[in-house]
Amino acid sequence: MVRGVAITNPDKLLWPHAGDSRPVTKLELARYFEAVGPWMIGHLQGRPCSIVRAPDGIRGQRFFQRHAMPGTSNLIERVKVPGDRKPYLRIDRIEGLVAVGQMGGIELHPWNCEPGRPEVPGRLVFDLDPAPQVSFDWVIEAAREVRDRLRALGLVAFCKTTGGKGLHVVTPLAQPRRGRLDWTIARRFAQALCAQIVADDPKRYVVTMSRKARTGKIFLDYLRNAAKATAIAPLSPRARDGAPVSMPLNWNQVREGLEPAGFTIRTVPALIAKSDAWADYREAERSLPREFLRARK
Repeated sequence: MVRGVAITNPDKLLWPHAGDSRPVTKLELARYFEAVGPWMIGHLQGRPCSIVRAPDGIRGQRFFQRHAMPGTSNLIERVKVPGDRKPYLRIDRIEGLVAVGQMGGIELHPWNCEPGRPEVPGRLVFDLDPAPQVSFDWVIEAAREVRDRLRALGLVAFCKTTGGKGLHVVTPLAQPRRGRLDWTIARRFAQALCAQIVADDPKRYVVTMSRKARTGKIFLDYLRNAAKATAIAPLSPRARDGAPVSMPLNWNQVREGLEPAGFTIRTVPALIAKSDAWADYREAERSLPREFLRARK
């Protein structure tokens, strides 16, 4: 039992290792969600959330679940979204996180909407995705570049690892006092910001998805800023070797020598317990620049 949730097949192996020689079990995943739940749940509550499930471990079959299925725990909420007959999943409490672990749910991908308002953008996510031959130090520089551009526009930026080779820069949004922010405006703003970075340094950055165009460059992915688009949740594990986790960072950690592979399902609970990363996230919501909103009416 973990937080009142019965974990069946607790010794089921989900990851071969977590950067060490010991496999990670289903029970350990459930306990991980219990440990980080108080931090994590605020970034999930009120938002539809897709789940990557790997009930037989990351080497077995995986599937991406958006909607409720027969047998889905009642600890996981259902939410109806206009235009879709099937209810989406939503995780509003720590017990729901543990229930996700019980069903072999490894990755959590919430929408980027405001809590309880799926039609309204609640944050922008810039995914910095390097080509294989790109140095991670370049990715660090890219994150700081995006941060500086957002700051210059009056927005507050946060950074996290992705559990892979990239970084996410996230800025929480507020509705403007006049008018209304919608997904079209949010996506156009994100696209314009990325396009300007590419124009200033085309040898290092690209906004084109084609593999050929991305060779030796960092893909500035703004496409997560659209209705029903998702991004990996902070503190979510990934279905990858080493049991990596998407780790929230302070900006003083985003520097040369950062090693994302060190953030795993085993190391993160102790690290996040003593971290103040993203502590002011809820107070950091800002509206997009008025001149941009006026230009996009």
